[in-house]
Amino acid sequence: MSQINVNRIKDSNKGAPDFPSGVNVGGITSTVTLGVTNLNPTNVNVSGVVTATTLDGNLLATGTPTLGLGVTINTSGLNISGVATAGIVSATTLYGDGTNLTGIALTIAPLNYNPAVLGSEVVKTTGIGLTFNQGVKAGSGNVTLRIAGAAGTVVENFGVGSSVSYSNGDTITITPTSSLNASETYHLSYPSGAFTTIGGDVSYVGTAYTFGIKEAVYQLWGWGWNAYGALGVPSAGDSQRSSPVQVPGLTWSYIGESGVTIGAVKTDGTLWTWGSNEYGGLGTNTAHDAHRSSPVQVGSDTTWSSFSSTRSGGASAALKTDGTLWTWGRNDLSYGGGKLGLNDIISRSSPTQVPGTTWAAISFGGEVLMATKTDGTLWSWGYGENGALGHNQPGATQQSSPTQIPGTSWGTTQDTIVAGGEQACAAIKTDGTLWTWGNGASGRLGVNSQTKYSSPVQVPGTTWRNVKISARSMFATKTDGTLWAWGQGYAGALAQNSEAYYSSPVQIPGTTWIRPIGNWREGGAAVKTDGTLWTWGYNENGESGRNDNTRYSSPVQVPGFVASTEIGHVAGGENGPGKRIFAMKEL
Repeated sequence: MSQINVNRIKDSNKGAPDFPSGVNVGGITSTVTLGVTNLNPTNVNVSGVVTATTLDGNLLATGTPTLGLGVTINTSGLNISGVATAGIVSATTLYGDGTNLTGIALTIAPLNYNPAVLGSEVVKTTGIGLTFNQGVKAGSGNVTLRIAGAAGTVVENFGVGSSVSYSNGDTITITPTSSLNASETYHLSYPSGAFTTIGGDVSYVGTAYTFGIKEAVYQLWGWGWNAYGALGVPSAGDSQRSSPVQVPGLTWSYIGESGVTIGAVKTDGTLWTWGSNEYGGLGTNTAHDAHRSSPVQVGSDTTWSSFSSTRSGGASAALKTDGTLWTWGRNDLSYGGGKLGLNDIISRSSPTQVPGTTWAAISFGGEVLMATKTDGTLWSWGYGENGALGHNQPGATQQSSPTQIPGTSWGTTQDTIVAGGEQACAAIKTDGTLWTWGNGASGRLGVNSQTKYSSPVQVPGTTWRNVKISARSMFATKTDGTLWAWGQGYAGALAQNSEAYYSSPVQIPGTTWIRPIGNWREGGAAVKTDGTLWTWGYNENGESGRNDNTRYSSPVQVPGFVASTEIGHVAGGENGPGKRIFAMKEL
């Protein structure tokens, strides 16, 4: 039998018959019911059924049967592999993965916004993004973050699919490369078509909204040598801490590099000091040697922004948000008078302003204070041996007022200038070049010699990002995330798995370093982009933060500590053999 042309098919018992393989069921133009129990799947072509309202039977799940137009799939559903589904508009249940379905009325829309629309409870380092009602993938265009409104200054463009990350199939996250500013309002725009469904057949129509930023909350932690109470935690004597201990408070915003006089700024702009008060270094107008093992506030001002003190203690400096520079502490001739920059040799126990209102960054090293202005000029003063003042005077010289170092376009952040504790200094220019001067012993200047230089000389390279100095070595990162060291390698201080000395930069393994922390005699530390903190070198006072006194000649991680990666949120300190580290955690 090759073809049956009848209006109704029933077997002799008035049941639905089986059709054998090879039957062509076609031309059934007016039937109401095609009552068939089974259509054998091999070579059975069900076509031409143009007016039937019910297909009452089973189409088996193997083979490649086709279903003609005009047939309604009943509500019990259809589960057949290979059945063409185009044009079926009234099915209530479909089985399979749906990869070939078209014409289905899908929508794509966000279920959750991070941050919330018009929200203001976002910390300034939080990633931003959307969670959609179904799986999404990259479309095209840039997501744009602006200040204020739709016409505001562009903060950053995020290329969809490159700088946008996806998780759980339906969540996208955008992380700005720099922190957003507290108390600012931002405008976020997602263009039409930026995201599509996983199937790629529906695009997000786009949206834009604003949100605000609140100030982040930070804890301050320290470890290492606790001479004079320099860790800010009350304790007896000069006890060390070989694991991080918290300095009281939750609103810290800046920790300054220092010796045994420590200074930190809170989010309300107040300045707090602790540790050694030799010659009034705490700035609290208190008597000589009134040391403090807990933070005490400097005056009542609320516009402080940064702090630095000499490695040996006794003198301090701090900046305010209005660009003014203030100094206090020891200033007499016995320790190189004039380092307060006030054109005299008088010591002071309260902040006194250095002339000028455009100061941008400061670094106190030994008896030299160095600072940049907002115009990119670099200045130094104090007592400089071996050319440490950078004024082309090779011997021991003294300046009691700010004197300009030759050159322009010097960096204006705290990470781009540093004065060392043994008459060596460094600074980075805005073009990425790194310059050093002063005592070149042990190759600490990084210029392949041990010569003294009284004017800046360039360290090879043009992509330097930030620099720090320990007493006898230097550390610096480049824009590609690499970390470099040079100088004295005793006790593994250069993290080269040896005690070798290097007079030119050598790379410390890794490519995700964000900034180094120097400032002690035979060791170093640095932070990676993920906030992990790593230490190495002489560990006499627990500077490694690993609850031991073991020397490490390669970087080892401080267990469980995730530090803020912002400038001014990590610092090191030195005084003689004593060392310590401070770092902030963001909550």
